Amino acid sequence: MKFLALIISTFLILSLASQMEARKRFYCLWSTKRTCSKSTPRCIRLQTGVDNAMPTYTCKYYRSDCQYLLDSCKGETSFGLLGTSVDVQTNCVTNGIAIGGTGVC
Repeated sequence: MKFLALIISTFLILSLASQMEARKRFYCLWSTKRTCSKSTPRCIRLQTGVDNAMPTYTCKYYRSDCQYLLDSCKGETSFGLLGTSVDVQTNCVTNGIAIGGTGVC
């Protein structure tokens, strides 16, 4: 009987957690929908090297401003939390970073 209660409790906890994630995603989609461009690409740069004299940067190439704002709202990656917006052509395209990908820039 205790085993059955444990299984049911685990199932309920997992169910509630997935609903919270869905609500967070819906909120992020709703809150960013009117403030973003669906056609403007975005390049986000993050310092990945520890050496401040010669820092190393990694860039992430977002297909659109909306995708970046969604990532930023959800806070799922360090690019969304700590990234700095930089010029798309100079930092992402010139360095051969594919849309949706990351690379050294």
